[in-house]
Amino acid sequence: MTARTRTVRPRVARRDWIEAAYGELARAGERGVAITTLAARLGVTKGSFYWHFRDRPELMRALLDRWAHERTDEVLGLALGSTADPRERLRRIEALGREVAPIDRAMRLWAQEEPAAEEAVRHADRALLGHIAACLEDLGFEAEEARLRARLMLRFWAGGYLVPEAGPDPRERVLEILLAP
Repeated sequence: MTARTRTVRPRVARRDWIEAAYGELARAGERGVAITTLAARLGVTKGSFYWHFRDRPELMRALLDRWAHERTDEVLGLALGSTADPRERLRRIEALGREVAPIDRAMRLWAQEEPAAEEAVRHADRALLGHIAACLEDLGFEAEEARLRARLMLRFWAGGYLVPEAGPDPRERVLEILLAP
């Protein structure tokens, strides 16, 4: 009787596929999210993918949901935390924006070609703009002025990765300028 050697593959859950795809999206963009690449990264076969997802579009919809949840609930929850100081909340939002810049960039690029991604970005931006404007109103700006400054802040923060700085990082100074009466 011969003993059979069997390779034990790890069990991966749907969320593992989503997290691997999320990392790949941040690293390589939407086109880089390939089932074969993800299977290799997870150490499983493509069959595992099809156990959890009907097809790649279903995975990509799950990625949009994951990003929207992180961008709105998690990021803003962490950024706002328990501080009542609106300046500190704005600093936290800006700092977290730097942390999530790779995935944010990938989502914004994907949104240029995919209506569902565009809607997810638009929805997340509306929520973020609302929080930023609320902080600015707490600092005494009129509602219209707060919304305009919020839009300028978001555009500066989101575009920051597109225009790299050769010198010192100007974010803190830009925040001071945008908060000046």
